[in-house]
Amino acid sequence: MHKISTFYPYSVKFCRAKNAAFNKICRAKNTGLGLGVLLTLAAPPPHLWAQGILAPSPAVAQPPPVIAPENDGALNRKLLRQQNLPAQALTESDVKETAKEVKKVEDAKAEAQKPRPLYGFTEFSLLQPKVSANSGRKNYVSDLTVHINTYVRAFWSEGPEAVQPWIGLRMAPFSGVGTQGQRTSRYAFTYMGPAVGIGSISKADDPSVDNPVRYGFLVSAGLSGMSRLVGADESSPPLPSDFSPIAWGFDPPGLWSEIRWLRISRGALGCGLMAGAQTGQGKIFYYVGILGSGFY
Repeated sequence: MHKISTFYPYSVKFCRAKNAAFNKICRAKNTGLGLGVLLTLAAPPPHLWAQGILAPSPAVAQPPPVIAPENDGALNRKLLRQQNLPAQALTESDVKETAKEVKKVEDAKAEAQKPRPLYGFTEFSLLQPKVSANSGRKNYVSDLTVHINTYVRAFWSEGPEAVQPWIGLRMAPFSGVGTQGQRTSRYAFTYMGPAVGIGSISKADDPSVDNPVRYGFLVSAGLSGMSRLVGADESSPPLPSDFSPIAWGFDPPGLWSEIRWLRISRGALGCGLMAGAQTGQGKIFYYVGILGSGFY
């Protein structure tokens, strides 16, 4: 009986405290605050966090950032956008794709900076000719044409920076309309032959940049044969005639001369300007245009 009487006051206090807490929760729920009180009561005690029992989840590790070359603005902007994305939005495929793009740019830079001997080049030039005709020829007009040239340096033991001879081959077609005597018709000449020139290619201004640039010039001349491929008919005047076919011959004097200015980038890609003249019987072709070349 003594034990029951001793425990009874505490039991009553516990029940009263429990009922009071329940009544507070109900009143808070009725006023819109019950949910906050429930969350507060349900939260783990602070000592559990301090003991590390309920430690927060570790941060998701992101892959190391990929650094793009300084001069590639588009790639840098893409990398910046990726680095600003949250970790869950940045997939592994995105990182791999960007790394491939960076490697591609770096490989192109290394290829452009690779030293090349520049032994020679092959060239295609787009030219607009103008014809000066005499000896019974008049009203000659020439179409846009493409010439093909290939050159090599005469002295491979020296660098391309030295002024030295260049030797090569040239093919120069011309076609258009003109009047010879009493006949107006189309003509088509293809001049071909060896070429000899003097030229030089400068050193790159700064070999360490992404795209080293070199400049050069070449003055060349030669004597060419001629192939005249036009349709023949019975009304064609007797040879010599610009409108009669000939498989291979000589159109005197057949001399020609050209000068070209070159700009070489990406290690082996050239572009530039060309001007020249081709002589034939009773006519001279003057031409200017642009060129593209590949060095080796």
